[in-house]
Amino acid sequence: MTVSYNLDVSSVSFFNFFRVLFRWRGSVWKSIWSELVIWLIFYYMVMVTYRFALNPEQREEVRKYIENLHENLDNCVPLTFMLAFFVTVIVDRWKNIFANIGFIENTALAIATLVRGTAPEVVLARRTIIRYLVLSQVLVFRDISLKVRRRFPNTDSIIKSGFLQEHEAIILDEVDCPYNKYWVPINWASAVLQKVFVEGKISAPPLFNAAWQEIKTFRSNMAILCNFDWVPIPLAYPQVIFVAVRFYFFMCLFTRQHLDMNDTRTIDYYFPILTVFQFIFFMGWMKVAEGLLNPLGEDDDDFECNFLIDKNISTGMAIVDATYDKFPEMKPDKFAEPAFAPFYPEDVIDSGADHALVGSAQTVTLAEPNDQIDMMKVDINSPIVVGKAESQTSSTFRRRLSSAFGRKIRSHSVQHLGPEKLEPDTPFSQSMAPQRPYAAFELSNGFSSSSGLGNMSQSHLPKLEEEESTSMDSDATDVVTNSPPSTFAPEPPSSHRSIVTPNATQPVFVVPRTISEDTLGPTSPTLPFNQTLENDIDGLGRMKF
Repeated sequence: MTVSYNLDVSSVSFFNFFRVLFRWRGSVWKSIWSELVIWLIFYYMVMVTYRFALNPEQREEVRKYIENLHENLDNCVPLTFMLAFFVTVIVDRWKNIFANIGFIENTALAIATLVRGTAPEVVLARRTIIRYLVLSQVLVFRDISLKVRRRFPNTDSIIKSGFLQEHEAIILDEVDCPYNKYWVPINWASAVLQKVFVEGKISAPPLFNAAWQEIKTFRSNMAILCNFDWVPIPLAYPQVIFVAVRFYFFMCLFTRQHLDMNDTRTIDYYFPILTVFQFIFFMGWMKVAEGLLNPLGEDDDDFECNFLIDKNISTGMAIVDATYDKFPEMKPDKFAEPAFAPFYPEDVIDSGADHALVGSAQTVTLAEPNDQIDMMKVDINSPIVVGKAESQTSSTFRRRLSSAFGRKIRSHSVQHLGPEKLEPDTPFSQSMAPQRPYAAFELSNGFSSSSGLGNMSQSHLPKLEEEESTSMDSDATDVVTNSPPSTFAPEPPSSHRSIVTPNATQPVFVVPRTISEDTLGPTSPTLPFNQTLENDIDGLGRMKF
């Protein structure tokens, strides 16, 4: 029986704590009191034996063993981790079972809406479909819930309850299937639905499919419940948890004793207060998992399966028959009035318990409603839209540190090329601002060693002093062109490789300062750190190697 306490915690109050704490049914006290009493009895038996039945030499020898156990007990038995993971798995399983417990309302509403007609045979068809669905639920529940099994111990009890008729029981028994027959009533309901569709009581095939999908969903819920019951959590897992908790407190019978009778600095508590609270917390935590392990059982917090069966048959019949196609006379409502305002009782208004939900920035007034705000267009590539480039301070520091220790500088395929690197009043600088600050490298053949780049001499690469910038230190080589094409330039017929500058709408690639042998091939030289590809630009803006 499910224990409801939501009304007791409807508001935050100091007294609500006591209302919940001192409940008995479904409480932690009810679940652990017997084991706590047994543990205390054994605790005092160990205390009396140690203090009065042993001589001083025996007590000293026993004390050494117990102190050694006390030092290693918490490390050997990680109760917190084990219980936390176990309870998480159990609660997730419990939620899935409840989500698929099987409520009839959606299916009944679909049948009542889509199977039209007030003729006696049509009404009987709708009622029969609902009865067959609940009958399937009864057959499932009586095999997975002991409470339902007590209510329906055999087929005769189901017949007397009205869920199954005698001729239907004969047909059900004659079904030649060695396995469970939960599907038989579902099959009957589908056949009845098909019959009314053929007779024209369902106006279109999509409507028939919608009604049948609801029946299939209900059957899927019952199948999931069976799966959870057939395949529980592996037995070894709960065994480990249950043994670990009880073994821990069995060892506490000895390790929590006052052992040194000559120690006057330690207070001799004849009642183990802290250990008892620890027992309540850990043992109660484990009892929660035990109670949720099978929520279809007979514990206080298990699901009300019999109530659900009664509710489904009554609600489903009312939807498809008693209230079918009935609704009140339609009249104008108060909400159409221009001056409509919500109504509350006076005591609720005076208490001020409810407040409007208002956005956190809604009450901030930045401009009056009649103020004129000057608006302007912003380029899509501006920092306002795409964001400001991140600082390169850390990468600059790493690059200089690597250079100081003689390590190779890591090459990048894409580097920032800040506008401050460009010469003013040049066509390239004018075309770049406010475009994306990148230079491009033509990658038609990759970094193959057969190209001219792999055979170029270092003598063509004059030294260039390293430039410094406070905001950005680029690893890229600055390349200038007078007329950037709209696409990457193709590979020229000669051994020259092209380096061009794209327009603002194209992706950008740059030439890194250092090109390793892994990139150019074994015969390609490695570019020095202080050299660049900035010379020998022809009239078309191409770099010659």
